[in-house]
Amino acid sequence: MDFTAYPLRVGTVAEAEVADGALRLVVDLGGGDRRTTTAHITERYTPEAVIGRQVAVVLDPPGAVQGEVVVLAAVSPEYGAVLLRPDADVPDGTAIV
Repeated sequence: MDFTAYPLRVGTVAEAEVADGALRLVVDLGGGDRRTTTAHITERYTPEAVIGRQVAVVLDPPGAVQGEVVVLAAVSPEYGAVLLRPDADVPDGTAIV
């Protein structure tokens, strides 16, 4: 899947809960725009560890339900999934280019 063909944004995880072995997240993109996603990152992250954390997301990727996002992560056999995020706080909804 070519994610560069879709808008990439920064958002803040507003809610998180464990569901079916994954984290169900609500990501705040600013301006009242909140999107949901499910991320298989429970080997590294707990809900408490991600709430308030800024993350990089893909808006409305193909195959997703309208209003969903995909949280981006670096994935390796040694480290598992490591969430991508800006190295300084930026406003929610900031475009990633």
